[in-house]
Amino acid sequence: MDVGIFKASRARLITWIVVPPLLIVGMGLGTHALQRESEWELSRTEELVDILPKLVRTQRQAGDFLAEFNKGFGGEAIESEDQLISFLQETAQRAGFTVDSVKVERRVSKINPSMPVLSATVKGTGSFDAIELYLGDVTTAHHLLSESKINLSQVEGYTSDFYRAELAFELMLFPGPQSAGGGAE
Repeated sequence: MDVGIFKASRARLITWIVVPPLLIVGMGLGTHALQRESEWELSRTEELVDILPKLVRTQRQAGDFLAEFNKGFGGEAIESEDQLISFLQETAQRAGFTVDSVKVERRVSKINPSMPVLSATVKGTGSFDAIELYLGDVTTAHHLLSESKINLSQVEGYTSDFYRAELAFELMLFPGPQSAGGGAE
């Protein structure tokens, strides 16, 4: 290469002297920034690897707890309309409350639209003590089952302690625990 070309043009000389170091510095800064970003992502990934087994274990424990909570004292979780009808009728029989009809429908919760709710209306007759025992047994057997309406009317022609009852119950259905993929304990 002829040195005279650089002596003839001062701009060309400055360009050939300044551009290579600028390129080196620019590439060095870019590479340094990529290195820092990679190190930051690596540290986040390492933290996630440390935390993930604990998170999976905690999620399983929470799922087991919710499953046990959903079972209640009855020993079995109520997941369908038929199971709820059976539970309500068996509990009524133990309490001495005569069930005339049971109507169950599935709907979504007003508070949480993603949570299904079973609404049951029970009509029957019995003494005030039997109705009270029935209500207590139903609501204590399953934590998520609560009464929402109680109508009592005295039956004519019977003793003063005999009532016709219309009871409404609501049961929140928790979805089962979802499995967490990946990671080992």
